[in-house]
Formats: sequence, C-alpha cells, structure tokens
Amino acid sequence: MRFPLFIGVGGSKSGVGKTAFIESLIKQIKKQKTERIKVFAVKYTKTSLYSSIITDDSIIEKEGKDTLRIKKAGADCVYWVKSTDNDLPEIAERLKGEILINTESNNEIEKHLVIIEGNSLVRIIQPDVIIFLKGQNDDQIKPSGKALLKVADIVIEGEYSMEEVMTEIEKTQQKKLIEKLLTERSNSGKITCAEARKIAEELGIPYIEWEE
Repeated sequence: MRFPLFIGVGGSKSGVGKTAFIESLIKQIKKQKTERIKVFAVKYTKTSLYSSIITDDSIIEKEGKDTLRIKKAGADCVYWVKSTDNDLPEIAERLKGEILINTESNNEIEKHLVIIEGNSLVRIIQPDVIIFLKGQNDDQIKPSGKALLKVADIVIEGEYSMEEVMTEIEKTQQKKLIEKLLTERSNSGKITCAEARKIAEELGIPYIEWEE
C-alpha cells in the first residue's frame, strides 16, 4: 500500500456492520510491524440543527459510542463529524484541512491512513478507496447508500476475510494510480513503451505482469 491512504466505508443501512468492519480494519493495519502507520478515523452523524467537528476525548471516549470502539481498536486520532446536509460540503473541507495539518510530518518512517465512515461524507470527500457493506435485501438500502454503492470500489456482502479485503484495497489503489499516471502522461490517449515501463517501475509493478 502507498500512504497517505484515504479509505471510505459506507453501507446500505444502520446496523449493517460498518463500525465493526472499521475496528477489524484498524486492528489488521496495526498488526503490520514493518511500518509505523498512524490511523485517523472519522465518524459521521447526520443532524438537523447544527454542525461540528468533535475531537474532545471526553466526548469521543464516552461509553456506548462508536467513536470509543474505534479508539479502542487502535485509532490514533478520532473525529466525530456532526452535520446538516446543507453544511456538509463546508464541514468536509474543514475536516480535510484539519487532517492535512495533523498528518504533516517530517518523520518519513511514519505513514498515515485515514478511514471515513458515513455515506454522504464519503461521497463528498471521494477517498482513494471506497468500501460498501451491503445487506441482504436491496430494497432496504437507504438513498445515501444507493448513491455511494454506484461509486464503490469494493462491495462486501455477508462474511469476509480481512486479509482478502486488504489485498483488494491494495489492488484498487494500484489500479487507480496506474490509471491516473497513464492519463497524466499520455499524448492524445497514447503512451510510449518507455513511459509505460517508467510508470511500472515507479509503482513497483513487474512490467511483464502489467502487459499481461
């Protein structure tokens, strides 16, 4: 995986298991002893009256809150975003600014992972990889879930292996990086073999495998 990495997690409805998935994802990330990865996690809650970004530990670590579960799973920093629909674009920009400030580091050993939970917030921020947890009944998918499902990179339905999910995240990120670099460096939709080899080398992808 390449860092910083932004992962969005959404779902078909409340109770589909988004928080439990994020807990497992954080624990899996923290198992990696070869890299020091700092995890920033964001929990989004829709409100009707006011908007705020909460980082106060006395609120984040309150018993019974999903934010506490995420913190206990190993997140280094947890944000609780509460926002109305109208305020959400502005709140999302503020959030990205705060995360950017907190992820800036001169320590090249430390890498950053940002996990965002919440359909509407994920759709606005457009993270590197979007994961969607789908319930068994399509009729029960709420409107925000249907919108996110259309752009999701990985759709999980039923039981899953976190090791397999991690592999899919890496493949998705790699694919998007290739597409981005090909678009940036192509000339009228075409790219030279030399430039293609250079991209493969930059991403650490064997050129023979890429050709296949």
